[in-house]
Amino acid sequence: MAAYAVALLAAVYLGLLTSISPCPLATNIAAISYVGRRVGQPRAVLWAGLLYTLGRAVVYLLLAVAITNLALSMTGLSLALQKSV
Repeated sequence: MAAYAVALLAAVYLGLLTSISPCPLATNIAAISYVGRRVGQPRAVLWAGLLYTLGRAVVYLLLAVAITNLALSMTGLSLALQKSV
């Protein structure tokens, strides 16, 4: 259980660090500028912001699934390298 808590805290910490790193920060600023261009239409701005957030979350989720599947498929390679090294 302690290992799970450490992994969860590490994931949250790394997520926070990623969100304030220069590249995503610049992307967020550009997205806010684009989404907020219709200030006179609050409902449109809200929907655009929600769709942007949902899209970004889905992309990160798909990347996590792909990376996890790739890592889990490398068990044979891992065993071969452990035996030969």
